[in-house]
Amino acid sequence: MRSFLLAASAALLVACAPPAPSADVRAAAEGETRIDGAVTQIEDGAYPQFTVTIQPETGEALALYLNAESGADLNAQEPGSFAGQNVIAYYTTTEDLALADLRTASGAALLPADGPAPAADALAITGTLSGAGAVTAGDLPDVITVTDADGIALNFEYYVTPEIVAANGQQVTARYQPGERNEITLLHLAGGAQR
Repeated sequence: MRSFLLAASAALLVACAPPAPSADVRAAAEGETRIDGAVTQIEDGAYPQFTVTIQPETGEALALYLNAESGADLNAQEPGSFAGQNVIAYYTTTEDLALADLRTASGAALLPADGPAPAADALAITGTLSGAGAVTAGDLPDVITVTDADGIALNFEYYVTPEIVAANGQQVTARYQPGERNEITLLHLAGGAQR
């Protein structure tokens, strides 16, 4: 009788256990962080950019950046198909400098006037602008660089306009807010179950 109870208890534990992760999910690479949870929101930016919000079982929801054309492993799924689904996600965290203002040495503004004003605590770098040799042609921003006299170079993702192209190779002052970008490298359904 005791062995029957043990076997029944073991079967009940297996039946109540959460589904195992997808067998085809690889181990996290160095620098990747894993999060398991339900996708509560997918915001479609300018394609191919999305913000995917994942709510883990415990803790706060996490908004992750997804570039659908970056080579992220989506297991042959479209980004929108993850809405409301339990998922396994891997992501990397990198520095993300938000360009708030860009001016020539004479003080002429190079960014659109209708954008938000830089925060009072915005940081600044003055140096030579590079990487802005042509107007942005695609859906994704280009990377422009400001290198100061000491050789410190800061990169900013931004849609290059004709005004910025005209300042390429010249002295500029960039004001920016430091931040982090959590970018999805893998997004798979977790056992195919819905939450």
